[in-house]
Parts: sequence; structure tokens; C-alpha cells
Amino acid sequence: MTKKVYSIAPSFDCQLSCEGCYLTTDVTKEMRSAVKSETYFMRSIESAKAAGYTEFAITWNPFPGAFEETKKYILYAKSLGMETSVTTVLSCLPEVDAEFIDNIDVITISVDDMRFKDLYQFQQARGVVEHSLEAKNIDTSKIVFNYNLLWTPGVFKWLYEDTDTFKDAIDGIEYPNTVQHLIYKPLSIYESEEWFWQNYQRVFVEYPWVNIAGDDKKFIGDIALNNLLGINRCPGEDYQMIDVDPMGFIRRCPENPDAYDGTTISKLVPFLVSGTPCQTNSCNCIRN
Repeated sequence: MTKKVYSIAPSFDCQLSCEGCYLTTDVTKEMRSAVKSETYFMRSIESAKAAGYTEFAITWNPFPGAFEETKKYILYAKSLGMETSVTTVLSCLPEVDAEFIDNIDVITISVDDMRFKDLYQFQQARGVVEHSLEAKNIDTSKIVFNYNLLWTPGVFKWLYEDTDTFKDAIDGIEYPNTVQHLIYKPLSIYESEEWFWQNYQRVFVEYPWVNIAGDDKKFIGDIALNNLLGINRCPGEDYQMIDVDPMGFIRRCPENPDAYDGTTISKLVPFLVSGTPCQTNSCNCIRN
């Protein structure tokens, strides 16, 4: 049976200003005015389930009211029998309640030097979240936490200059929780492609305990990195994914910039059924 994932990003709002994020640089007033309604996204989840999608994923950006919005979609997808996952930032998690936790399967947290000035701050933030959840008597033992470790120049510096803290903070995360290596896409965002590969090769050689190719299953690579390393092929060949942005435009996955019009449910459904073309000539997983 083909794995089918339905993913949404229901809002352009975000209180952060992370370097390189499209929310910081590319969102116009016209785009914000075109954001789809809660009714649209609820009906889209229902349509995805009817089309055989078994997993629901959502992006939760930090802004007032975001938790309540995210929770509604998670609860609805779970009520339809779908597996659920959310991608967010650590500072959002003190807002969660027991009902939310009971209906989520995977929580993905972003970790990089745009969100934390250093790994001490990351560890402190994790401690705050743990204490907050304990105070609410919330049990997270059944949830898989995935930490998206974005290899920015600052994160490479964390590893090189404070290896012990890096090992304690990152290697201390225990399986079945995971640490996913992420990279800038395309690689030209770095000082140079050569600069990236020199530094990433250094990680492989000098810090094998953090390698995604090692024996520790908790370290994994994202789609783009795995393809560049030749570890696997595009997962679009193995499962079907539809990613819908706040305006209702559809992509095969978050890494593919080619968008299709799904701004009404009647336009969305055919793509849910048949998928979208895989444009490997423009996909960020393929291009360097």
C-alpha cells in the first residue's frame, strides 16, 4: 500500500524573523489577504482522508492563537483515523495541553543558531518545556520527538568550538526520538557549495557519532541531503505527498517550488487523487 501524506501550512503569520525563511522575505500583503479559511482546510483534510491519505502533517508557527488553530486541525485529522505530526519551535510547546498530546504522534522541533544563540540556551529551553509539561501532568512518552538540526555556519561552529556541549545536547537525545540533518536549499545559499561539502565531510570524518550513515538510527537525513549523498532516491517515487500552502496552492512536497492551483476544494481533489508531476529539473532535492 502506497504511503500518502497530506501536509498543510495554514498561516503566513510568525513572530520570528529567521534568516532565509520565506516568511521573513517573500510574503506580501496580497498573499496574506488570500489565506484560505478554516472551513477550507477542514474540508481539505476530510477530502484527503477520502482519497486514501493516512498521515496528516501541519506547520505550527509561533503567533497569538496559533496553538488553538493547530489543535483544531490535529484533533479533526485524528478523529478521521489519520496519523498526525506537527513541525514547530520549542518555545511553542509550553502551550500544549493533554488533549493535544493525546492526539499527536510526532513533534518536530527546529534547532539552529537563528532560534538559539548556543546549545546552552537550547538545553535550557528543553528544560523549561519539560517542567511545564510535568506541571500539567502531561505524559509525552508515546510521542516521537524529531529535532531538525539545520547545518548553518553557526551550527558547524557550535560543533567545532564546543564539542562536549554539542555531544551532550544532541547525542543525548535518545532513540526512538530522532535528530534530522537539514541543509540550506539550494547549497548556493552557503558561502559556496565547496565550503559546505568541506565542512560536512569534516563532520563525517571527525565526529562520527553524529553521522546519519552510522549505526545509530536516531540520526537521519532530510530528503534533499539524502539525495545529494546518494543514500536514497526521491521518496516521491515511494509515497504520495501533497503539501498545501496558506493560499491553497499545492506542491508535491515542500522541496519542490512548482505550485498548482488548489484554491478550492473542487480544484484540490483531483490532485489528491492523482498527485502532482515530479519536476526534478527544479526540485531543491536534486539541484545543488
